[in-house]
Amino acid sequence: MAQCVQSVQELIPDSFVPCVAALCSDEAERLTRLNHLSFAELLKPFSRLTSEVHMRDPNNQLHVIKNLKIAVSNIVTQPPQPGAIRKLLNDVVSGSQPAEGLVANVITAGDYDLNISATTPWFESYRETFLQSMPASDHEFLNHYLACMLVASSSEAEPVEQFSKLSQEQHRIQHNSDYSYPKWFIPNTLKYYVLLHDVSAGDEQRAESIYEEMKQKYGTQGCYLLKINSRTSNRASDEQIPDPWSHKPQKLYFSFYVLV
Repeated sequence: MAQCVQSVQELIPDSFVPCVAALCSDEAERLTRLNHLSFAELLKPFSRLTSEVHMRDPNNQLHVIKNLKIAVSNIVTQPPQPGAIRKLLNDVVSGSQPAEGLVANVITAGDYDLNISATTPWFESYRETFLQSMPASDHEFLNHYLACMLVASSSEAEPVEQFSKLSQEQHRIQHNSDYSYPKWFIPNTLKYYVLLHDVSAGDEQRAESIYEEMKQKYGTQGCYLLKINSRTSNRASDEQIPDPWSHKPQKLYFSFYVLV
């Protein structure tokens, strides 16, 4: 029988995870694009929490969850089209065939020797893509946004004012009848305010000052200062720096306290 890389116990907590939306200002999105990434892609390698998460069930019982993974994605107001999903799945399967020369399991059936691959990389890729591209439905809460990150850049003229605009935009998308997608878990979505600061070009003192102003307005628990470095690497003189975007998810320093 073919073997999967992940066991069922590993698959479920990695596939069915809390979803967090990201709504960025144009300047914040431009800043992340300097590194050829969207904001959601920027966070993806750090999607597993290092701190314990405390959750309460409908009976008000407290549950402690370790190594929780979250899925961050930019807000898209149109559901994925079935045709596009089918093409994506076909492309994933076509590009995930086992490499030649791998040792196969040989099963004898009568006069025939059947070479059965020991792994099914195409199926695992198909399964992962299927679960990620599955649209949210009204009858369940999978792929419903539990929270929203509002992201502005420290280089903007009025970052705190930009946060107010982003908050209003998120409220409009969630509660305006013109938008049936995406789906949200609760009416009053949890909001986190993220100030994006490029240390290679921005004013460090100004960023810290804006961050303090954010905490006074929105509270210390919901505000974060995220520093990135968009400086072009000089491979000839710089030491080799690990690339987390080419490896498995690292750990994300956010803590969520969720009441279900």
